[in-house]
Amino acid sequence: MAAITAQQVQKLREKTGLAMMDVKKALVEASGDEGGALDILRKKFADKMVERGDREVANGRIGVYADDKCAAMCELRCETDFVATNNDFKAIADALAKQCATSGITDPDAIKKSNMESGQSVQEFMTDAFGKIKENIQIKRFARLEGPGAVYVHHNGQSAAAITGTAAPGDAGRKICMHITSAVVLDGRVREDVDASVAAEAKAKAAEEAAGKPQEIIDKIVAGKMDKWYAERVLVEQPFVMDDKKSVGEFGKENGFEITGYQKFEVGEITE
Repeated sequence: MAAITAQQVQKLREKTGLAMMDVKKALVEASGDEGGALDILRKKFADKMVERGDREVANGRIGVYADDKCAAMCELRCETDFVATNNDFKAIADALAKQCATSGITDPDAIKKSNMESGQSVQEFMTDAFGKIKENIQIKRFARLEGPGAVYVHHNGQSAAAITGTAAPGDAGRKICMHITSAVVLDGRVREDVDASVAAEAKAKAAEEAAGKPQEIIDKIVAGKMDKWYAERVLVEQPFVMDDKKSVGEFGKENGFEITGYQKFEVGEITE
């Protein structure tokens, strides 16, 4: 059997990010063949992934991707907060978001069968990721928005947002995404997105509070109260967090685009 060189070990380590001894053992077993060693490593870590599959994945982060065609996000879960803040884990989450964007697949199970730019399947990518992370890793969900996109992830990776616009949102779009991650209440992009029954209830309450006044005065009071009510809940009407003298929609228009869609993710939020 040919001797395994330090160069072979280093090359495979750079590809996989695995420990030197794991890589060297696989190369020895594969008689120095890099492809064979990769298959051995994937089989080894696939088996271990199954063993750890029942471990709770209570931590995680949001991966993001945006280009001039779409924006995408991925909630990726792991076991510990230590791994959730790891740069390797961040790169894995972002790569999965990009795969969602480029493939158009948003189902976590279906996307595992798709191939990435490297040619490997997402399932193989996840197996390789497990080899680096050594924790149970689970894709929780994806979101994908069509159109020129922008994204932002909060510094702790726990909250993120994406928007699309009528034109490339650029850095202004990123700032709007920052606004979205900080918003306590957000019920829709425009008024028509808000639950009609909830809006009707708010309008009836406003009319009740104005009762006893002339009808034209009641109408003005109700209109004013509803403007304020919607401004608390609708993205394009909310006061922009970085300049509350203008709305989010106005800020977008000042920068050459209108918001056509948005999505906000938080790790661990109830979605069903």
